[in-house]
Amino acid sequence: MGRWGVAHIYASFNNVIITITDLTGAETIARCSGGMVTKSAKDEGSPYSAMLVAQRV
Repeated sequence: MGRWGVAHIYASFNNVIITITDLTGAETIARCSGGMVTKSAKDEGSPYSAMLVAQRV
């Protein structure tokens, strides 16, 4: 059985943040950012870290 949710994606030059919430937006189901998947701060906003964040969520 699948779960329904809303993906909130914030992408800037410095970071990528993806948050998955329920349909009302009140409860966070999962969240991840570029800083959580890369080792250096300069790579937080890169397309590679965005791909890793999307796979992790």
